[in-house]
Amino acid sequence: MRRTGVPNVVTGDGVHHALSRVEFHDKSIAEEFLQKALDTAPQLLPVEDLDPSYSPLVSLGREIDNIDNLFVSPNGRITLVETKLWRNPEATREVVAQLLDYAARLNSWSYSELEQAVRKALPPAPLGEQSLYEYVAAKCPGAVLPEEQFIDEVQKGLRAGRFLLLIVGDGIRENVETMLGLLHQRPQMLFTFGLVEMQVYESPLFSGHLLLPLVVAQTTEIQRAVVRVVTTGEAKVEVAIDDSTEHKQSSVRRTLNEDLFFAELPDDSTSSMCRDLLDAAVELGALLGWRSSGVSVQLPDPGGSGRPITLYVLSTSGELYTGWISDQLRSVGLDGEIGLEYVRSLAALFKGVGVSARKPDNIARSIRAAELKPRVDDVKALVAETVARIEDSAQASLDSA
Repeated sequence: MRRTGVPNVVTGDGVHHALSRVEFHDKSIAEEFLQKALDTAPQLLPVEDLDPSYSPLVSLGREIDNIDNLFVSPNGRITLVETKLWRNPEATREVVAQLLDYAARLNSWSYSELEQAVRKALPPAPLGEQSLYEYVAAKCPGAVLPEEQFIDEVQKGLRAGRFLLLIVGDGIRENVETMLGLLHQRPQMLFTFGLVEMQVYESPLFSGHLLLPLVVAQTTEIQRAVVRVVTTGEAKVEVAIDDSTEHKQSSVRRTLNEDLFFAELPDDSTSSMCRDLLDAAVELGALLGWRSSGVSVQLPDPGGSGRPITLYVLSTSGELYTGWISDQLRSVGLDGEIGLEYVRSLAALFKGVGVSARKPDNIARSIRAAELKPRVDDVKALVAETVARIEDSAQASLDSA
């Protein structure tokens, strides 16, 4: 049984004033009270006590595809929050089940789908015209991962269902703690679950409320098995046991290889398309960098610096995205305009893609597999033309040295 004392305000003259607990049935608090509080001050959530790898929290807004509050960390970890004022008559089992349904929905999203959903947060949506990465980088400039790695980590978390799921209420009832058996209904997802009671107090000494967070319950290490049937020629069954130590900050990041990448693509036509793109890039001299949720296509600097120039990245959902190419070209003394023209030409091949307004060497959103398939030859031709221009620029630089 949890026990807490009564908070006091001590004035400068040493007088103590006990605060009054606002009970969860008190209708002076609106239903959206907790949502707004967490959106404004994410640090209210004791994430460090639950799983430090999800901290610090950056709020992505409220009511994102019906999710009360959605957060991301500068290292790409996602937190979902369902807030409840327990005056509501619904069974507490339904609250847990609802949050799990939201997590399952995110588990099916790609990075670009997440970014599009965040733009539709309850107005005023904090993302605005920025990309998701630009927004997070502005909030945590000293902590955010490089853009390519951030996107990679978010994509990996979405695919694995690696989320922090929190129910935050102003009066968590004891029987909510017995609801954790529901979590085993989603064995394919690698989430951490927590219950946070947000105690609400008021005092005649000040207007407003004092919020006091308290961790009520959290999941411990849970081992999950994932069974995959692979049908590439001869069918085989693979059983992967998730190591619970992956949940810890010190865990080793997974890296794909070629076989894993193609095994995780959604269908044969997407696999064939990716094979075509990658084979063509390799013929041009590009190297393939296998990452945790995709493959990066990198051209070695023709000038001999040894630094790579990223032409594009393919994810395990078959999406293509770009970024960084102009900066990378400039960093090795080559013409950054080549990268800008490449991105503009790539975006022009696909309706509704466009170029990022704030980062012109990046397309505004990922290109989905269904969009890519009919334009594969055009993309290959554009990549070949761009590689030739980069090589010419490098040769001109060498000749003038």
